[in-house]
Amino acid sequence: MAFSYEGLQKITGEGLVDTTIVTADVANSTIDTPKFDTGAITNAKIANSSIPVGDIANEAITSDKLANNSIDLSGDKITNALSGSKGGTGLAYTGGSARRNIRTNSSGTPTTDLGGLSACRVYTGNSTWTKPTGVTRIRVQVIGGGGGGTGHGEAGGSGGYAEEYLNVTSISSVSISIGGGGGGVNYHNSAGNGGTTSFGPYLSASGGEGARRVGGHSGGRPGIGSGGNLNIYGGGGAGHTHHGGGAGGNGYFGGSSIGVHDSGPQVSNREGQASQGTGGTGAPRGRRRGGTGRTGMVVVWEYK
Repeated sequence: MAFSYEGLQKITGEGLVDTTIVTADVANSTIDTPKFDTGAITNAKIANSSIPVGDIANEAITSDKLANNSIDLSGDKITNALSGSKGGTGLAYTGGSARRNIRTNSSGTPTTDLGGLSACRVYTGNSTWTKPTGVTRIRVQVIGGGGGGTGHGEAGGSGGYAEEYLNVTSISSVSISIGGGGGGVNYHNSAGNGGTTSFGPYLSASGGEGARRVGGHSGGRPGIGSGGNLNIYGGGGAGHTHHGGGAGGNGYFGGSSIGVHDSGPQVSNREGQASQGTGGTGAPRGRRRGGTGRTGMVVVWEYK
């Protein structure tokens, strides 16, 4: 039976039994865009999820095919952020006027804190570090006390050094113990050893040895760090000399005080002019007192 165009015009949606025309009954490309009235296909006529992603050609939906304001970006938070494995940060982002990277707290609530270094704290005496609000990680540096010096240039060794990064989300406070400097003495005596510096049970650094303790005419041996991601020796002290005071062992943070001649300024007047943890400088000749080693130190860098 032949069909006329006028006859087909009389077939409406109501005139067709549901599912009587299936995809196989429609030749490829027989139904194209010009055969649809503008606005004939509306959101209400498309079943939810009836057009899967696989049926949409790459870049088929461009910005000029989207109505103005059809995608609402006015919310305060866009969820399901792109993960790190796909090139994103895995963090949430603000919408509206904020438009900057944000972090969330333990309950998932956005916070405007962008993280990073928040404070640096220095301890040269026994104390307790208490975690400030929002701090999650810390970098800790410890150096032991320096050993003391004696006469004829025999100098003390520097304290050792240790450094570690710690996750402190489950830590509220840590006790700090600072190693003292070894006392300086006159010649023929053994100078005092420096003390150990520690940051709770996490890391520590032993003190430098006093002059003449390892043997006559010798400088002090250095201390060493332990428990950290980085553990190193300090510097050893100078040995016996007849030409003035020998320098104390240098530490991680810098050098010891100056060496002096018998007729110049005395070591005891300069022993405080040195970096934390350095060894005491040896005095010229035997009748002068060697320098006292510098006390240790703890430095805590706080990050949110």
